[in-house]
Amino acid sequence: MNYSQALEYIHSFMKFGSKPGLERVSALLEENGCPHKKLNVIHVAGTNGKGSISTMISKSLTFSGKKTGLFTSPYVSDFCERMQINGEMIPREELIRLVKKYSPQVEKLNSRGIFPTEFELITAMAFDWFQSENCDFVVLEVGLGGLYDSTNVVNKPAVSVIAHIDFDHEEVLGRTIEEITLQKCGVIKDDCPCVLYPEQYGEVFGVVENECKKHNSRLVIPDINEPRDISIENFCTSFIYMKSEYNLRMTGRHQVLNAITAIEALKLVGCDEGSIIQGVSQAALPARIEVISRDPLIILDGAHNPDGAKALAQSLEGVGKYVAVVSVMRDKDVEGCLKHLLWNAKTVVATKCENPRAMDAHELAELCKNHCGNVLPIENPEKAVETALELSGGIPVVICGSLYLAAQVRDFVRKKSREYK
Repeated sequence: MNYSQALEYIHSFMKFGSKPGLERVSALLEENGCPHKKLNVIHVAGTNGKGSISTMISKSLTFSGKKTGLFTSPYVSDFCERMQINGEMIPREELIRLVKKYSPQVEKLNSRGIFPTEFELITAMAFDWFQSENCDFVVLEVGLGGLYDSTNVVNKPAVSVIAHIDFDHEEVLGRTIEEITLQKCGVIKDDCPCVLYPEQYGEVFGVVENECKKHNSRLVIPDINEPRDISIENFCTSFIYMKSEYNLRMTGRHQVLNAITAIEALKLVGCDEGSIIQGVSQAALPARIEVISRDPLIILDGAHNPDGAKALAQSLEGVGKYVAVVSVMRDKDVEGCLKHLLWNAKTVVATKCENPRAMDAHELAELCKNHCGNVLPIENPEKAVETALELSGGIPVVICGSLYLAAQVRDFVRKKSREYK
């Protein structure tokens, strides 16, 4: 088996879709001695920001000398991004080994009428790798929701973290913010502390507080007024928190709040201040308001719900007019995203990334016309990016609307940006 064949095997499970519940992943893990029970986990849930928070925590623990696993999703450039130890992706040979190990066990479960999904298989393999590598900590990002997410087989995390909660995946998680919050609260466990992102809908606080009381979980909410001297310039963010200075590689006020959430979680697991400052300041993620080039200014962002799109819009307030390349999934709140993504766009190039859920470029272009008078549909994403760069005349180009779009064009955009310099 080679790497391509391993990925083909993993992706073959997509036909089973996403099915909430812990029965299948538990059965798969039991076949392998329950490696998840031997790990020291920091469990991170939420709608937006959980990837940033997970990365900040992982980076800080690595600086502190702890061997730290990170399980995150989705990936942008390389599937192996999903499993990392101390910032290094799982070697392809190791991924192949795990697929070879798990494939007969999956067949055995299939014969009993148990059909693990793709995410459940990946989760089990990640637990296995982290345990075999004797990680001191594993930072575990929830895939969807929390309560019935396959990562929630963890019984006693060192700390649970809940990032910003907003509307997304309502068909699975619920139609009200209270229902969605209750799903996210599935990561709260008996006698384990919980850190909550400090800016939420009012209803969120009551639900989280009640769940923490049920589980005798100490609730920590960072003081939203404590970050001082916040400065956001040229897509760099600095602030002072508890008398320590942080200079983030990630931009925006929301990243300041993500940072203080990560800081409070790190303090609960005993991470030293110097490592926290280093880790939080140096953490970075692809396609999260990522500046690909500064001349010309090219920004890549994967926000795919209104809350994330709003954060991008706030970060673009100082750049003036821009050309937007946009693709969205038709099952998202398309209008809610577009009003933020295109708020100051001079020109929009609507495209369709390689995903069966992606909206057709021409259909999307018609919706974009509600927000911009100059809209061009181009089905091929790379051609759409190339056209946007040609049309920009030196003004910024913003590629946005979906992590799937970001993943598909990121390498191409980086290459084109070098050509334009």
